[in-house]
Amino acid sequence: MDFGVLGPLTVWRGGVPLELGTPKGRLLLAVLLSRPGRPVPDDALVEAVWGEARPKSATKNVQTYVHRLRHRLGEPGRIVREGRGYRLRADRDELDSARFEDLAVAARAALAAGEPDRSRHLFDEALGLWRGPAFAGVADVPALGPEATRLDELRLGVREERVDVGLRLGLHSELLGELTALTTEHPFRERLWAQLMLALYRCGRRTDALLAYLRVRDVLAEETGLEPGPGLRELHRAVLAEDPALGRPVAAGGRGRPVAAGEPGRQDAAGARMLPPALGDFSGQQAELAEIEVMLGAGHASHEPAATVTVSGPGGVGKTALAVQAAHRLRPAYPDGQLFAALAGARTQPLAPATVLGRFLRALGVPATAVPDDPQERVDLYRSLLAERRILVVLDDALGEEQLAPLLPASGTCGVIVTGRVRLGGLGGAHRVELREMSEADSVAMLLGSTGGRLASASRAELSDLVRLCARLPLALRIAGALLVSRPHWQPADLRSRLADEQHRLDALRYRDLEVRASFGLSYEGLRPGARRLFRLLGLLEAPDFPLWAAAAAVDTGLREAQELLDELVDVHLLDATGTSHGQARYGFHDLIRAYARERAEAEEPAAAGEEAVVRVLRALLAFTDIADRDHMGQNMFQRDADRWRPERVEASLPPSVPPMDLLDAERLPLVAGVRQAAGLGEDELCWELAVGGHTLFETERYFDEWQECYDTAMGLAEEAGNLRGRARLLISMAGLLYTRRRYGPAEESNTEAMRLFERIGDRRGYLEALSNAPFFLVPNGRLSEAITAGSEAHERLAAEGQAAAALHAYSQVGLAHLQAGRPERAAAVLAEIVAGARKQGIRTLIARDTYWLGQAQLALGRHREAEESFAELTECTRSIGSSGAFYTAHAWGCLHLARGEYAEARRLLLEAVEVARSLHDPMFETRVLVDLLDARLYGRHELPAAIGQAEHAVGVARGIHYPYLLAGVLEKLARLRAAVGDAGAAGRLADEAAGLRDTIH
Repeated sequence: MDFGVLGPLTVWRGGVPLELGTPKGRLLLAVLLSRPGRPVPDDALVEAVWGEARPKSATKNVQTYVHRLRHRLGEPGRIVREGRGYRLRADRDELDSARFEDLAVAARAALAAGEPDRSRHLFDEALGLWRGPAFAGVADVPALGPEATRLDELRLGVREERVDVGLRLGLHSELLGELTALTTEHPFRERLWAQLMLALYRCGRRTDALLAYLRVRDVLAEETGLEPGPGLRELHRAVLAEDPALGRPVAAGGRGRPVAAGEPGRQDAAGARMLPPALGDFSGQQAELAEIEVMLGAGHASHEPAATVTVSGPGGVGKTALAVQAAHRLRPAYPDGQLFAALAGARTQPLAPATVLGRFLRALGVPATAVPDDPQERVDLYRSLLAERRILVVLDDALGEEQLAPLLPASGTCGVIVTGRVRLGGLGGAHRVELREMSEADSVAMLLGSTGGRLASASRAELSDLVRLCARLPLALRIAGALLVSRPHWQPADLRSRLADEQHRLDALRYRDLEVRASFGLSYEGLRPGARRLFRLLGLLEAPDFPLWAAAAAVDTGLREAQELLDELVDVHLLDATGTSHGQARYGFHDLIRAYARERAEAEEPAAAGEEAVVRVLRALLAFTDIADRDHMGQNMFQRDADRWRPERVEASLPPSVPPMDLLDAERLPLVAGVRQAAGLGEDELCWELAVGGHTLFETERYFDEWQECYDTAMGLAEEAGNLRGRARLLISMAGLLYTRRRYGPAEESNTEAMRLFERIGDRRGYLEALSNAPFFLVPNGRLSEAITAGSEAHERLAAEGQAAAALHAYSQVGLAHLQAGRPERAAAVLAEIVAGARKQGIRTLIARDTYWLGQAQLALGRHREAEESFAELTECTRSIGSSGAFYTAHAWGCLHLARGEYAEARRLLLEAVEVARSLHDPMFETRVLVDLLDARLYGRHELPAAIGQAEHAVGVARGIHYPYLLAGVLEKLARLRAAVGDAGAAGRLADEAAGLRDTIH
């Protein structure tokens, strides 16, 4: 596994990037990675994630995030509990920051051994690990700041050491661009200035070396009031005296020979200066700015290709501002001139390359009368003039590769920056920079910078609201700032109220010739009709993102055609490829672009056509839930009648070898949004079926809030529409939610009400499905005989109806009832039958859960080897039971070790199971494992008081879930612990209460 912190946080396993979940979970992982191999206390993690705004449940939330991280990493042992904290296990070769430091040490050793070429190679390899500032995006968190600063400082030191090696090898000419950029970025690093002066001197640019000294002296005097240090002063004297000791060493192959002034090949022309002025309030995009400087700041030989950077992104994201800012900062590296052209690629009449060449040639000193008429002759003359010159060419708003080809220099001494709304994949060798919306901190800085002191009194919350409503888009922020400055009577709240109206937000984001809508419109008008229609219809969806099949459903077309249209939208940045989920690409809108898409839909699509498109997508989502349920449960558990959109196309779009339930997890938020949207359209049948379609996912992954929201939304519409069948189905789903939350009484009431409704409308299959749930509520209540009768009856009747999955589902509680009734032999027989049937039907959930119970029955019978085989199979299939899988495996193996008398390992695993249960907020899981953990054999005499405290806590938990079998077990364990410390009275009372509870179980 590879962990990356030298830039944005990344984790790769087997060459595949892992999705790390929520921002808080990512932040928690970043803090653990900042101290690899060392435990991080709970309090430190809470402080890092929430700061002063910590919720009361912060510590439990940390447990939840740790559990989810273990699940996402796929290696539960990666994050271990130590004392009152967590430790992340990672070898040095798995963490890029450790590899960076090791490579730097090796580079220094190579240099000391007289191997400068190898040293430079190792330094290059070390620096190549960096993808941006350390812990980019979270480095401002106090817990990460010191480590991020340390790593960034190490990086700069290694860059200085690498430059020293390069100077030793005679590569001074190649280092000039890099050193110019570094001294600009770090003006107080005297070592960098010394390296720049030496490189300039060895290139025959003695005057420039002396000017560099004057620049650093002025910077230090103005900013610190100090003179340069003795090292710089001595170097300055040596340059003035042309000290022979400054001569460069001869490099292998004669590389880096200095070119003296006046020699052939040196360009002393002032050159063209066509750059527009840089923005005075430019802010944000510092990582991208540095990236461009690094790519274009280093020198190249004339026979090499011109270094080229493309900057792409949606309209209004700041491409031109970034390119111009970078070009100005690169001016010292391109002393022979800077050319600039606005190519108008997004407009109806893009600029012809020949027209641009005419302007460039005149700027380069060619008289207007001498500019060739023939386009190819213009290209030839242009490239001849640029040969051997160090000129930067900025080509703004490019249409495509065909427009750019004649404008690209042929000499490696030149650099090129290209901006455009399209991704220019045809520019071979170009370095690509894609712009997105800015961070909140950069957005606030831009807003404050563009308004002077206008927002000095604004609160942090007001500023956050404004940048959120501007979607952190630079153009929108610039317009917002201009509006506030030009309207002194406006308060921030006035602008916020205008922007809060989503329907008219784009109207509000307009100031004179600056308009967000117009910027998006340029990209939209350049699309083919089919892509414009897909853009409009996708904008009507409430889902935050969507996969390929949703786009196909929106326009009712095939997958290949939909993919081509999606690619066209992504190419011009009207749609973002937001990432992948298990190999399935997902797409989404920037907030303001979504608003524009809805505007276009309202203006160009009949209302009925828009609603039909939304319904098609929701029907495709419904088809997807069927596919996931069928794969996960062996068959669809619930009868459904609403139309589905082309299930065969939905299934064909899914990546092979990935369980559909895993893919459905990515549709969690779209599913909730879909239920809301179906309700808004009055589609009651579609609404309740979507809500029920999420049941298995919500139960497996314990998405309780989403489950409740879908139920509330769909039930409200079903009641309003008088849809009795929908109400009954939703009541079954609610019974499942209540059961999973361990509220057994209300769960049984909800299921019983569903049975009454099914009887009322004559729905036999629905009634049987509700009947199959009944044993689940009888077992916790201690009504074991009723559970066995009800489960056996439901099993028989459902099997006769061909509902094998539901039949096995009901029968599983028969096995558990026998086990709790003290009949492990009978329980093992029933559970073995269920597991065999589940394997035959491919019901992953039942295979996992009932293999767990089969192993418990085998332990009760003393069949340890058989139990071990069952638990081994359980371990292989725990993904099927979602986030609770870690509990089942830890508890199962803990019980096996306990039965074998291996108490240390049993205690470790049972404690791990308790931790998982608490992270899941599951009192039944917690009580179940505590019954085993409280075995007196797991504790030494001095530990018994702590065990008693834990047992008393367990009793409180058990009383809260009304599960007499589990409460009796905890009371019995507490009684034995009390007896072990000599408290016979308390032990007797506890034993009597436990016996009374046992009497109620029958």
